[in-house]
Amino acid sequence: MKVKTVSFEKMQRDKRRARLRDERRLARGEVTPEQLEEENSLVLMNAKITIPDFCQTLERYYGK
Repeated sequence: MKVKTVSFEKMQRDKRRARLRDERRLARGEVTPEQLEEENSLVLMNAKITIPDFCQTLERYYGK
């Protein structure tokens, strides 16, 4: 698998764009603050998870 390098600056630009897009959606009434929080959350608010499931998921996404 080829590894892609991403600079910190690019990550910051992408984050700023995402926040601006979220602010605009919120201002237009396309989403509620609660919906936006749910969309941006690592873990869904009503999710029923166990600690082993959560740990395995983190390992899968972020490695050991």
